[in-house]
Amino acid sequence: MQTYLLKDEKDLRALLSVHKRMPDIRLGQVLLDEGLINTEQLDTALKIQHTYTTGNHHLGQILIESGLVTPEQLSIALARKLAIPFVSIEAYQIPSQLITRVPPEIAQHYKVVPLAEIDAALVVVMVNPLDTAAIDALRFNSKMNVETVMASAEEIGEALNTHYSSFEEIEALEDLKLDPIIEPAAAMDEAAHMIEAEAKKKPIVRLLNSIVLQAVNSKASDINIRPEKDRVNVFFRIDGKLQFIRSLSRTLLPALVSRVKITAQMDISERRLPQDGHARLQRHGKQIDLRISVVPTVNGESVVIRILDKDAGFRPLDELGFSDYDLYKVRRMISRPNGIFLVTGPTGSGKSTTLYAVLNEVKQRNPHILTVEDPVEYDMEGVEQVQISLAKGYTFAEALRHFLRHDPDVIMVGEIRDEETAHIANKAALTGHLVFSTLHTNDAASTVTRLLDMGVESYLLSTTLLGVMAQRLIRVNCLECIVEEKIDSHIRETLKLDADEKFKHGEGCLKCHYTGYHGRTTVTELLSVNNEISRLIIEGRPAKEIVELAVSQGMRTLQQNGLELARKGITSIEEVYALCTE
Repeated sequence: MQTYLLKDEKDLRALLSVHKRMPDIRLGQVLLDEGLINTEQLDTALKIQHTYTTGNHHLGQILIESGLVTPEQLSIALARKLAIPFVSIEAYQIPSQLITRVPPEIAQHYKVVPLAEIDAALVVVMVNPLDTAAIDALRFNSKMNVETVMASAEEIGEALNTHYSSFEEIEALEDLKLDPIIEPAAAMDEAAHMIEAEAKKKPIVRLLNSIVLQAVNSKASDINIRPEKDRVNVFFRIDGKLQFIRSLSRTLLPALVSRVKITAQMDISERRLPQDGHARLQRHGKQIDLRISVVPTVNGESVVIRILDKDAGFRPLDELGFSDYDLYKVRRMISRPNGIFLVTGPTGSGKSTTLYAVLNEVKQRNPHILTVEDPVEYDMEGVEQVQISLAKGYTFAEALRHFLRHDPDVIMVGEIRDEETAHIANKAALTGHLVFSTLHTNDAASTVTRLLDMGVESYLLSTTLLGVMAQRLIRVNCLECIVEEKIDSHIRETLKLDADEKFKHGEGCLKCHYTGYHGRTTVTELLSVNNEISRLIIEGRPAKEIVELAVSQGMRTLQQNGLELARKGITSIEEVYALCTE
C-alpha cells in the first residue's frame, strides 16, 4: 500500500490522471495481502461481526478495537479497496479562494477539505469517501461534480484547524438586508437582552444570513432547521422535496433560534410554546417575505421559514401548465358575473398562485376586487387586500360580512375553513358576486361532499358552484440528464400501462443537484358544474357518481393528466405514481 505525498496541484492532477479504479476486492483480503493480519485473525473478527444483530459494527472497526491494525493502516487499506488515492497533504498549499467553495459547517461536520478544481470537478480530501450525505452536500453547495481522495484523520484535522477555525471566516453578505417588519412593542427584561446580545453577534448574524441567502438563490420554498441530539440539520424544500444542506454544531442552536426570533419579532424568552412571526428580506431591490414558525421539540426548538417571493408569485394563467381544454373552461367560468370557483389541493400544491393568476385575468375587466387572506402573500396593484387577525377576532367570516357592504364585484377568500365562512361565501355568490376561494380536498368531486358536510344546502350549492379545480405540483424531468425510465411491473399494473410503453426520467446531474428533476408544473382536474352535475348535487349523490358523470362528459382526472405529461416526457412515471398513491 502506498501513500502519495502531495506538494501542489500539479502532483494532484498527475495522480488523478493515472489512478484508475481497480476490480472490487474485500477489505479483509486487502489486509491479508499486506500482511497486516492472518487468516485466523480475519476469521475471528468475522465471527465477532456476525454476533452483532444491529449490523452497525464494521470489520475495520472490530480490527481496530482488537488492536490488530491502526486507524491509518485501515484507511490506507480502504483506499486500495475503493481504488481511491491515499495522500499526505502536510506539504500541500491550499489556495485561499478555494476554501470558500465549502462552507465551514460542512467542512467541520464531514471532516472534508477542498484541494483543487480539476476538469470541472471539486477535488476534496476526506476520511470517509463512502459518506454519501457529505458528497451530496458538497455537490449541492459547490454546484460541481465531486472527486475524492483520502488522507489520515490527523492531517485533515490540522487542515480544518488552519482553514476553518471559526465562523469569522464567513464573508459578510453586504447586499442582504434581513429585518423585522415592525418595531418591538415593549421593552425586554435583562435576561432577554442578554439572549438578544448573544444572537446579534456577527458570526450568528452571518450564519442566518448565509442560510437564507443560499435558500433564496436555490429557489427553495422552505428552510427547515431541525435539532437532533448531537447536531442541528438544515434542509431546503426545493421543487416540493426536502434536500439536506448542512449540519451545524448543536451549541449554535440557542443563539441561532434567538436570532430568528428577534428577526421575526417573537418572544425570545419563551421556549416552551410554539410561536409564529414574519420578516422581510430586501435584496437587490427585490422584496421577499419570510413566514416563520418555531416549535419546541424534545431536542430543542425547531424552525421552519417559508419563503414568499412576491415577484415570482404573478404568473399568467396560460403559463401555469394547464391543458388547452382546461384553460378554456376556466376562462369561461371566471367570466361569469356571479358564482363560486374553487381551487383545491393539499398545502404546497400551488392554489394561491392559481388564484392570483385568476384575479390578474379578471382584473382586466376593471371590477372592484376585495380579498381576505391569511396572510396576504403577494401585493396586487388595483386590488384591495385585507389580512385577517385571529388574535383580534377578525376572521374570514367576519371580513366577508363587512365585504358584502363594501360594494365589491369580485371577492377572493384565502381559504374556506369552517361552516360560517362557507355559508357567507355562498350567500355572496347568490347576491351577485363572483367568489374565488380554496379548500383542502383530495379531488374535485369530494369538494362538493365537503361543502355539503359544512352545512351548505345542496339546492343552493348546485346554483352557485361554477366549478372546482383540483391541482397538484409535479416535478419536471431535467433535460440535461433525461434517459429512458425503468418501470417496475407493479407500477405498470397499477397505472394500467402497456408492457412495451416507454417513458423518460432524469438520472441525476449537476444542474438538477442529482435529483433528476428541475422545476415543477401543474397537474389539474377540472370539474365544471352543468345541469346534470347540479342534479346530482341536489340529490346528494356520492362523489364517485359525480366523478363518473364528469369523466363521461370529458373531464380528465389528475391521473389521466399526469400520465399525459409522462407520455410527453415532461415528467416521470415515478412522479405520476406518487401522485396517484398519495
